[in-house]
Amino acid sequence: MNFSELNNKLNAYSLALTTMSFDAQTIAPKMGDAYRNSVMSFLSGEYFSLFTSHEAYVALTDALLNEDPIIAKSAAQMLESLNKIKDIPYDEYVAFENLKLASHNVWADSRKNKDYSTFVENLNELITSHRNVISYRPNGASIYDASLDDYEKGLTINIVDNFFTTINDKIVPFIDKVIENQAPRPAFMSAFVSISKQREISELVMTHLGYSIDFGLLGEAEHPFSSTFSINDTRITTTYHENDFTQSIFSIIHEIGHSMYNHQVNPEFEGYAIADSMSMSLHESQSRFLENMIGRSAAFWTPLYPKLQAIIPDVLGSVSLDEFIRGINFVERGAIRIEADELTYPLHILVRYNIEKLMFVEAHDAHGLDQKFADEMARILKLTPASVSEGILQDIHWSDASFGYFPTYALGTAYAAQFMAAMEKNLDVEQTLRDGNLSLIFDWLRQNIHQFGGSIETQDLILKVCGEAFNPNYYVNYLISKYSTLVGIPFE
Repeated sequence: MNFSELNNKLNAYSLALTTMSFDAQTIAPKMGDAYRNSVMSFLSGEYFSLFTSHEAYVALTDALLNEDPIIAKSAAQMLESLNKIKDIPYDEYVAFENLKLASHNVWADSRKNKDYSTFVENLNELITSHRNVISYRPNGASIYDASLDDYEKGLTINIVDNFFTTINDKIVPFIDKVIENQAPRPAFMSAFVSISKQREISELVMTHLGYSIDFGLLGEAEHPFSSTFSINDTRITTTYHENDFTQSIFSIIHEIGHSMYNHQVNPEFEGYAIADSMSMSLHESQSRFLENMIGRSAAFWTPLYPKLQAIIPDVLGSVSLDEFIRGINFVERGAIRIEADELTYPLHILVRYNIEKLMFVEAHDAHGLDQKFADEMARILKLTPASVSEGILQDIHWSDASFGYFPTYALGTAYAAQFMAAMEKNLDVEQTLRDGNLSLIFDWLRQNIHQFGGSIETQDLILKVCGEAFNPNYYVNYLISKYSTLVGIPFE
């Protein structure tokens, strides 16, 4: 078996699993969960058997010397992935895959019923199984450092700790100052907007951003996510709340950030590992960049806002653009991460990071984590969740053992601020947005970030794009400057 044969077979398994996973979370009947999960677990096992076979190792090792750099780089990345899982027993691997699939359904029901007791044993098994599969790796890294490394190569507890020290020192004191000086939360933010009207708004936003049904699709799911099938098939989802219509707007903008990243990868990478091996920190930098630095700006809404008003005139007809911008940037210590403003958002990530350290540094099991999570929210966000559905059960990530993912949201947002500073050296971003010319924004992203896919490591790409290493002070200065201007306080 040569590299091409191996790669084609692995891609076929991956596409089948991605399709079934997307369907399961969007349109598939609930009664079919058990059978579908068993088939998906079997396919995952077939993928595992092929990928960890001696023939695959030989094919990948031979491909390291291929004259085509796309093949050589992809083979190197695939060997890294292979070395992480090659020593896991087959039965244990398949059982873990089945546990993750089943746990998603249990989590969804538990969240709906606000009942942690029905999910705790699944989470306990997920934590234990995650520890076990990580322990088979040959590199000797700690369980949590290895988990963080899965989402950004080289990421460690020490790096994340230092980042959050900066946030605690410079952003946390500023939050109270903003809350004290801002106007009251505008009424339109909680006004009733029917789901049918919100779907119209979704179409408006997608069209403005150039997200086309030629390569994309909008579905609806319990928790918004994006899913890449290929460079020209990058789908997104959202969820609608009748008394929080802006939530779906920004979830769609966020997921389009992910989707466009995958869509604008060099077409020559199609079907190879480097097409979709970028770190999740980089991926979140693109989604958070579009959602917040672009999507919450007055310039972005200048050409778009009259069209939004026309869809819901009873809600926004008498709301000025300035009032709308203040509303969508309103700062409050809310319970829900995906609804959080830019200032309090990293605190939500810090809560989850601290709980993950409890799981994997202090070896805490799932029992009692619901209270630990609530305690961290009280300590860091200064609020108590009304139920576990606003606490430990609000996010999907732990139901599929995505331990180590959460810090990438905060780091990715910080990377985005530095990318924005680099973009502004080449492009008049504000005027471009006021003109409604989003294609110039995406052209810059394609040329400088997107086209490279996963062919350049995260920190190397930051250095290439920005001309300097990652510096969290770009993020700090962006937040303080933006919110000082919004609420009319001196910029310090």
